[in-house]
Amino acid sequence: MVLRTAIVQSAKRIPLIKFRKGGYPGLTAAGTQGSYQNTGVIEDWELPPRYWRKPISVDEMEYINRGGPA
Repeated sequence: MVLRTAIVQSAKRIPLIKFRKGGYPGLTAAGTQGSYQNTGVIEDWELPPRYWRKPISVDEMEYINRGGPA
């Protein structure tokens, strides 16, 4: 009985993620040879200064490169 209710519940499941069918219309198998369409993506260099990442100090770089506390 428990197995049957699990199967019925899984059959009623509706996925929450909506996928685009067919991918992007401008892309082909060879790359981006089709017409380029703006997808609304902003590159990091286009962001206003208030959204830029904070610069990393030399001490932080050394800490990251050595893998954490020594």
